[in-house]
Amino acid sequence: MRSGRLLALFGLALLLSGCKSSSSTAAGSGGSASGSAIPSTTQTVTINDPSLNSIPAMNLTIPSGWKIDGAMLGSACNPIPWPVFRAYSPDGLTEMRNQPVFGWTWSASKIANPAMKACLPLTGPMTAAQFLQYYVGTIPGGVHVVGTMPVSAQYQQGAQNYANSMNANNARLAGPLQANNTADTAALRIRTVNGSFVIDQRLRATLECAIRSNAGPFQGGSCFVRLDTLRAPQDKLDALVNLVDGNNLPNQTPNQQWLSALMQRQQQQGAQMLASLARQEQQESHMLLQQHQQIMATMQANHNAFMAQQESQFQSAMANANASMNAQSTATSDWVDYALDQQTVAGPGGVAKVSSAYSQTWSSTSGGQTQWYQTMDPSTNPNGTLPGNWTQDTKVHGNGQPY
Repeated sequence: MRSGRLLALFGLALLLSGCKSSSSTAAGSGGSASGSAIPSTTQTVTINDPSLNSIPAMNLTIPSGWKIDGAMLGSACNPIPWPVFRAYSPDGLTEMRNQPVFGWTWSASKIANPAMKACLPLTGPMTAAQFLQYYVGTIPGGVHVVGTMPVSAQYQQGAQNYANSMNANNARLAGPLQANNTADTAALRIRTVNGSFVIDQRLRATLECAIRSNAGPFQGGSCFVRLDTLRAPQDKLDALVNLVDGNNLPNQTPNQQWLSALMQRQQQQGAQMLASLARQEQQESHMLLQQHQQIMATMQANHNAFMAQQESQFQSAMANANASMNAQSTATSDWVDYALDQQTVAGPGGVAKVSSAYSQTWSSTSGGQTQWYQTMDPSTNPNGTLPGNWTQDTKVHGNGQPY
């Protein structure tokens, strides 16, 4: 429903504005990171939106000397584009990440929503701490939970601002659509092993839920979680946390050209949706028509609220991404690789999934069997050293399409 998308757009603007620093961030083109040393300065980088011809979308602030891989992505369960990225030190051991948005929904209605198949299999509200425990259980390779970590007041306030604004907007909605919006934050320190390195991590989550307790077809709710991760070799995590929280990184700031393109696409998709609803009106029951009228009123109210927020905060907004297209897009397949710490390569032996920890991948096929060799040294050539004829594979998108 377009009303839900506009509500999410408005809320996302609040989340971004809540995460912006009230003072200028210490940014510099100078200063570089050596190995896993934590730099003292920052730099500004830009990520693109693959759903809009990869135009520059969001400016981010990261530690100086680090590299970044990222894009604006939505999902079938939460289609609003969000900056998903991995910024990392030269040796790859120290990094900061924004994970794809996690979401789930539940309803008293027996009508199935196909789009919800892409959501997490959760059926009710929970705390941010409970979600982190759930998430830790999905991490492969074993995890040692060290304990909880503090969450800054600014980070907590950004989450609470969203819930407060959504609750204030409830007065504009029809009774069955009104929800109690809640916000919660939590952080957890965990420890994992990467080869011979012991890695400390901070998992930090913002959990927002909208719960509709009124009896009827709208009874139920939905939650979404925005999760960010800091990783550093053992005993270096606290220095990274101080840099990130002290400068309020990544200081997400939208690009105006991208914002305009998103708003134009939102208007086009909204017009198409309204036309489709109009064609169906004669075939729908009186109850469905009444629900449609409520949705239209909600859509207009939330659009007005979103435009007011856009003008008063930072001239920013988000537009919905087509969930089914995103689930099949090349960008989504790349982020499946990203989330699993893998990469896709192509060579004489075909397309394969290999570890993303190495920059060079070679393959050798003999007797119908293919072997792979990976290294970080671009000058290494296994031919003459290892048995067989080796060919350097080419990195491709997660669905096998060339770059």
